[in-house]
Amino acid sequence: MKNKKDSANTERQRLREEDFIRLLKYLKETSKLIGKKKAMGILEKLVAEKRLNWLKENKCRLNLKMKNSISFIDKVFYKRFYKLAYKDREVVKKNKYILVTRWFNYCPVLEACKALDLDTREICRNIYHKPNQIFLSEINPKLKFKRNYNKIRPHANYCEEIIEFKR
Repeated sequence: MKNKKDSANTERQRLREEDFIRLLKYLKETSKLIGKKKAMGILEKLVAEKRLNWLKENKCRLNLKMKNSISFIDKVFYKRFYKLAYKDREVVKKNKYILVTRWFNYCPVLEACKALDLDTREICRNIYHKPNQIFLSEINPKLKFKRNYNKIRPHANYCEEIIEFKR
């Protein structure tokens, strides 16, 4: 049974789906005018700016003394920023250096890509990957974000992400 907080988060994400559809429609139209690479680059910068603003606004509530803990990074990135429920994931590997997760959660980007016949591998790689890296590097420059683009929905049953400390 879902708790109220999880239900509210899922509903919030579903409401955002229309925003993502409009955004990606705009991307498609803008790409015709300035090229796909340039259009995605502009959107990527805006996404990165949004993540950095969130960190700036929430820095005082984060215990950054824990920035060397993979569990802390997991909590800040997935729970606090993305507001994802841990019940929607499988932890493949977790130790003090690495976290490998498989996500099954509702994703408005995935739904928008399906609605507009866009490839999530391209959208997530070119718009959302680098902003995630920037977000994590702002917390700890030794963090590295990776996504397994061979294991991303709808091409797989889950989206696999890796956060690790560079050695």
